[in-house]
Amino acid sequence: MRPLLHAPFAAALLSGVLALTACAHAGQNPAAAQAVTPGQAFRLARGESANLPDRSRLRFVAISADSRCPPKVQCIWAGDAVLEFEWTGADGAKSALSFNTVSDARKSVGGWRIEVQGLDFATPPNATLKLEAE
Repeated sequence: MRPLLHAPFAAALLSGVLALTACAHAGQNPAAAQAVTPGQAFRLARGESANLPDRSRLRFVAISADSRCPPKVQCIWAGDAVLEFEWTGADGAKSALSFNTVSDARKSVGGWRIEVQGLDFATPPNATLKLEAE
C-alpha cells in the first residue's frame, strides 16, 4: 500500500501550516496589559488590564448591571451601570472594586484614586477610566 503523502512533503506542509498559524496570531495577546499614565484617561474592555506605574494592575472583570438608556432612544431615566474590576498590588494582594457609573464612580486603592468616566455602547463596551495618585 502506498502512503497518501510522502514524508518530506508532509513535513513541509505541516511546517507551512504552523508558520501561517503563528503569523495569524502574532500580536494577539489578550492578557497583555496597557501601561497607563496618571492624569490621562484610558480605556479598557472586559478582560483587559492596565499596568499602573507602581507595578500594580487593574483588570476590568465584568459589567454586573446595565440599565443605561441606549443611544437614539428616548427614556424616562438615563440609567446607570455597575462595573466590576480587580486591582492587584505589586505584592500580589488583590482587591475587588465595584463602580456605579452614576452614584459611585470613584474608588481609592493602593495609593491610587480610580474614576470611571464613562462606558460606551460598543460590543463589548469599553470603560473610560482616569487614574490619579492619592
